[in-house]
Amino acid sequence: MNTNKLRYIVAVDRFGSMTAAASAIHVSQPSLTRTVAEVEKELGIALFERRARGVITTPQGRSIIDRAARILADIERLDMDAKEFRAYRESHLRLCISPPPLITIMNPALPQLLAHYPSLKVDIKSVSTEQAISLLRAGDSELIIGPMRALEERREFKIIPLQPFDAYFFTRRDHPLTKRRAVSSKHILNYPLVLPERDGASPEITNRLFGDTEIPPDHPIHIIGHFPLACEVVAATDAVATVGQNYLQNREFLKRFTILGFTSAEKLSVCCAHRQEFELSAPAAALVNILAK
Repeated sequence: MNTNKLRYIVAVDRFGSMTAAASAIHVSQPSLTRTVAEVEKELGIALFERRARGVITTPQGRSIIDRAARILADIERLDMDAKEFRAYRESHLRLCISPPPLITIMNPALPQLLAHYPSLKVDIKSVSTEQAISLLRAGDSELIIGPMRALEERREFKIIPLQPFDAYFFTRRDHPLTKRRAVSSKHILNYPLVLPERDGASPEITNRLFGDTEIPPDHPIHIIGHFPLACEVVAATDAVATVGQNYLQNREFLKRFTILGFTSAEKLSVCCAHRQEFELSAPAAALVNILAK
């Protein structure tokens, strides 16, 4: 039994006649009468008692029609909830960046997006790879921006390649390494490192920077997932951290820090990932287009 049939019998009960009900729900009276007869035949009971001036609901029909009314109300509520959720998705953008150094690729992209969607509310979480995947699976994030290798193996995600990411090491301005004409990976390993996460994509970025040079197992490493806090640690100590290429021209950043003239020969392949079964909202799709250019 489909919802149209439920609407027809509820309308007849409400208006008390086939003619009034047909007019109210914009169907022909013969079609309505035929449908009510079909429902009664399916159920094996009479829903209405026909009278000269209309119909009245039978005692057996009363319980059936009351249940049909509740079902229709639930469907209407569900439809309203779905519309509200779609409206929410078009006005809110929730995404995860993993690992945190990749947040720098949002520097030029986010202002462009907000210029096009001025009323958009953005919630960006800079988290570990596993946290980002968990949030996406749970529906608490619409999009992940992260390394290709860490995300493409997840079959439930749709992968959209972006521009490769280039990372650099940075130190405080008066760090001993800034006095060297040339800096190598071996020089950097004389100092503590700051990484956003121990596992996931951060080591991939660091390993690309170091190339064939291995980081000793006992090398001092600070795991700090919050980039502003990592900057404070670098500013106050001899620690060395990584930053994205967009900071090469960031004047405020360069007032406090020096980006070392040392980068990886191979850039990191980066992508956007979202759940296969859902299409991106318009703002999310616009962001992906901006990042992919």
